Amino acid sequence: MEKMTINSLEKSVIGSVVFIRDYIQFVFECKKENVILSAFTNPSTTVGNNHYNVQTPGWRDSLCNLINKIVVTAIVEEGNFIKITFEDDDVLEISLKDEAYEGPEAAMLFADSGHTMVW
Repeated sequence: MEKMTINSLEKSVIGSVVFIRDYIQFVFECKKENVILSAFTNPSTTVGNNHYNVQTPGWRDSLCNLINKIVVTAIVEEGNFIKITFEDDDVLEISLKDEAYEGPEAAMLFADSGHTMVW
């Protein structure tokens, strides 16, 4: 089995966004399996020309607007961010900066195959 990386999200589609008490899950429908990205620090988005974070009105809507969008690139810059760019140039970003952490992890990627990545 091929090892999962953040690049495994490329060409996938977000099938759902799930708000769970103090974190958010993004379910990506990939070719071979579903992959869940759990954000334990609040993500930000850029949709159109608008930037949204947890304090911005419309933030949750901006996250839900990512449903059905195709991922073009998915990268991790260690100590800085996870950045997912979609075909219409919308962006989902999760900070990996020390000051953004609200617990021991900022994010976790989990595939149906059992592969897991934690930041």
